[in-house]
Amino acid sequence: MKNILIAVILLLTISSCLPDKIGKKDPEPALAGAYQITSFVSDGVTLIPRSGVSGKVNVAKNSDTQISVSFSINNNGQSSTSTSETVTIRKMSGSLYDLLENGTRIGSIDGTTFLLNYVSNTGTVALSATK
Repeated sequence: MKNILIAVILLLTISSCLPDKIGKKDPEPALAGAYQITSFVSDGVTLIPRSGVSGKVNVAKNSDTQISVSFSINNNGQSSTSTSETVTIRKMSGSLYDLLENGTRIGSIDGTTFLLNYVSNTGTVALSATK
């Protein structure tokens, strides 16, 4: 009986020292929100950063596999906003998600950074934004 009591006390002592993360998932990052554009290059022309020009990427999470993305640009007081586009997301490592269009990777998002590198037959766009 004494051996069983010692074994139980030893088991409780060891289990209380184990990290709390065992068996728990890391929380998902908050992908939705407004991201300030820090760099925007279209067809080799730098649009941001440029004096008097700023922009935002607005992200709404539709589901575990899709987000809606819209862009707003302010050019010396003139504002323009794109229509919202739905983009597929795929969880990668940690908090990183790939952005996909028709199965092709076009960027990434992790809750603090939004990156887009889009190439099509009509041109190229490279965009970086942070929350």
